[in-house]
Amino acid sequence: MTEKPHTQSAFFATGAGRIARDVLAAMIALAFIGAVVFMAVMLTAVFLIIAGAGLVTFGVYWLWTKVRGRRERKGPEILVATRGPDGWTVDGLGS
Repeated sequence: MTEKPHTQSAFFATGAGRIARDVLAAMIALAFIGAVVFMAVMLTAVFLIIAGAGLVTFGVYWLWTKVRGRRERKGPEILVATRGPDGWTVDGLGS
């Protein structure tokens, strides 16, 4: 394998070429930084939208429980037997 000395291309050898190289490098760096900031803003916006939707859902659920009431777990029903004029009765089942 032959070794060649490290040389610059003819375009970047001049003073104008170095300025163009520096401007190009700055533009690439700014584009990368802009892309990172843009992605951070988009991810933040998505998070805020999801958090807002969650808060609205929780608010609707809370309002629904206040209007309708929570469903209570029903255990075994306890019937109360009372003595009436016609004998023993169970409340709610007639005489």
